[in-house]
Amino acid sequence: MGILGLQTIILIATVPDRTGKNKEKREIKVALFTNGLIIDGAALYYCLYYNSYPKLDQRCGGDYPGFKDDVCKFFKALQDCEITPYVILDGASGSEKQKTLHTRLKCRLENAKTIAETGSDGVQKTCNVLPPLVKDVFIEILKEKGIEFKQCLGEADPEVVSAANQKQCAVLSHDADFCIYDVHKGFLHLDNFEWKSKKDGKIPAKLYTRSKFCEHFKLDPALMPVFASIAGNDYSKLEDRGRFAGESSSSSVYGIKRLDGMLSFLSKVNLDGLNDSQKRERALSEALKYVGEQENQTFKLSIQKYVQLEKPRSELPSLVRNKVERGELTTFVISVVDQKTMMLPALVEDFSQCSSYTAASRIRQYFYGVLIGDKMCTEYDRDGEEIKDQCVPSILLSSDEEKQLQLQRLHEGLRRRVFEEALQVQTSALENIPDELKLPVCVTVFWFKNLQSDPKPETVHCLHPEQEDKLLLVSGSVSLKLCLILSVEDEFERKMKALKDEGVSNWQPRVAHAFSQWLCCMRQSLHLNQLLCSPLPEPQCMLYCGPLLHRLADEDTIEELQKTLRGEKKELYENLKTVCSPGILPVL
Repeated sequence: MGILGLQTIILIATVPDRTGKNKEKREIKVALFTNGLIIDGAALYYCLYYNSYPKLDQRCGGDYPGFKDDVCKFFKALQDCEITPYVILDGASGSEKQKTLHTRLKCRLENAKTIAETGSDGVQKTCNVLPPLVKDVFIEILKEKGIEFKQCLGEADPEVVSAANQKQCAVLSHDADFCIYDVHKGFLHLDNFEWKSKKDGKIPAKLYTRSKFCEHFKLDPALMPVFASIAGNDYSKLEDRGRFAGESSSSSVYGIKRLDGMLSFLSKVNLDGLNDSQKRERALSEALKYVGEQENQTFKLSIQKYVQLEKPRSELPSLVRNKVERGELTTFVISVVDQKTMMLPALVEDFSQCSSYTAASRIRQYFYGVLIGDKMCTEYDRDGEEIKDQCVPSILLSSDEEKQLQLQRLHEGLRRRVFEEALQVQTSALENIPDELKLPVCVTVFWFKNLQSDPKPETVHCLHPEQEDKLLLVSGSVSLKLCLILSVEDEFERKMKALKDEGVSNWQPRVAHAFSQWLCCMRQSLHLNQLLCSPLPEPQCMLYCGPLLHRLADEDTIEELQKTLRGEKKELYENLKTVCSPGILPVL
């Protein structure tokens, strides 16, 4: 849920107290020995991507090979210290968080525009946008490395806490909410989890516990959910007009004084003779009365989310729910089925053009048709720099096909035909293409066809028409990356590595926008393919490397690299280039 400013208020416990006298540190420098660790998956992949060094690309669609390296190094560090990880990933957010999600999307759109216009190196550290395939690649890596994980149907917090207490493990996350929950073995903050500094099988870390926090602030532990609710999270925030800041003797900034004042106020509430539930009710009532507010159901519901760890419910069939939990199906299916909504994440693109998601609208309509039949789905996407909602009709299948889909009895041929209809291609021409590239090739043909036929001038001319070869660089880049991974080092591989290491010095908005469109088509095709039980083999999303692709957006560079191709690599590249050429792969 994320309490506003709580990470900073926790650190108050490690600096001089209100009297100015030094207190003993409340964070404990720990060395983790043989043990289990419950990991908040979303917090981990955000942290690894944003805090990477050297900084991973956010401007060119993502550097997934680089991200894979960092993820593998992290889990290798745990393995070296005999720590067994168990990763829990977020699912869909509930309808009660729509306002919060809308606000976050607006903020990320602003970040994306800033990064596009100034470059990721020229913006503040807090100005980040997660590339579109990071979560898909993260799950791909977990499966490849055999790391135990679960993807939740809703928010992960309740299941993280339950698993941690059941297994008697600490929680690793970036979310200070885990100081509010009663996590028996404590909370390890990712910012202080120094896995790169492991030594002698130990990882230095700071362990936070609710009991130590409450001891420092002389607060009854039962009131922690009340503090979280009135302090502000995704569901509630008490507008106190500065009243609580007046309760604090702290010399910190206003936000910290406010939180410190709340803790001071709550510690003085008379709780004699009350059980935990009654304590929370009285404390909330006193806090609301103090600022002149009436009893509010919103705060009570927010408090209950910390007290009652309920698993979210979904209208999805049990078989589909199980696939979501195993990471075999995107969690977007939950919001589409349960809420009839699709929140399209912010992208770093050319904001003078229409949203890149427009390129994949047909594929999403088939996705909706399989899931919700003839019902409409509300999409949230940008229009210029603003967020707009739009009701999008599904593309319906025939009644017989729809019935078979709902009963999950689709035979392979029909599943493939639905996929082919969505992408307007025929997959029979892909026999000479490696399995890992069959889906990316279909995506490239679909993207290329729509790029040519789109009536909007800004889309048609996103790349210069006379440089038509550049429109094939996505597939060319992926095939070159595949060669790079499967082959021993040679002249070609050394040149590819050198190009990536050089980085992108001449970022072109129109080129970036075209590749952003391709990524949208790729992501939605991947999810449709999952929904249809993989009529095409699962692709390797981690092959996409945005910086390398942008370095290849130069005819001379491509020609120079092609000259270094030999044998099977040259044959593979030529097959791919031929299939992706306009008019070669049959379209429907």
